[in-house]
Amino acid sequence: MASIPATGDARILLPSQITKDAVIYVRALVAHPMYTGMSRDEHGKLIPEFYIKNVDVTYGGERVARFEWTSGISRDPYVAFPLRATREGPLTITWTDNEGSVYTQTATIAFHA
Repeated sequence: MASIPATGDARILLPSQITKDAVIYVRALVAHPMYTGMSRDEHGKLIPEFYIKNVDVTYGGERVARFEWTSGISRDPYVAFPLRATREGPLTITWTDNEGSVYTQTATIAFHA
């Protein structure tokens, strides 16, 4: 039986073969409930807002993208974007939620020979 991912479990998906200067599509997702603050629990009590607020992307230590989200993003959010692979190095995505928790995942961009 598959386990349910914990809040903050993140994945970055890269193409299996990357060549220098190719434009690749990075796909990433993070497990998060993304509560809007308008839902109620089984007892009718409001569930407080709890959502990913910022997504920062660095490539080789340099910021290449930043996304600012609201509570209107769906549960277990997913993001995809193009990136020109100019060098080998780490690609790091950091998700920060409105409570200050930070979830980070890193994948290495390596060129296929």
